[in-house]
Amino acid sequence: MGSLERKIARNKAKKHKKEMKELLGLFDKMGDECAACLAPFDKKLKEHAMTWKVVVREQEQVVRLYCPDCWNKTTEAIKQVEEAMNNEQQDNDEL
Repeated sequence: MGSLERKIARNKAKKHKKEMKELLGLFDKMGDECAACLAPFDKKLKEHAMTWKVVVREQEQVVRLYCPDCWNKTTEAIKQVEEAMNNEQQDNDEL
């Protein structure tokens, strides 16, 4: 049974390595500015690396960067839309 377990482990490692290679290939497509406000992104600054958000759409092979300000504005707008939809759904349920 040991060789079967090793074979499974090797296949998992091989699959993981392939997935990581594909994701790292997308890293090269990352821009150097915010996709919304065009604020410059400095890859050398640790603060930027830790606070900026990266959105990857693997199917389309698109990588977008968002600064913290734009990311917060977007998440707030999404929350407001969700709340409005929930309120509308509750109003409809009451009828």
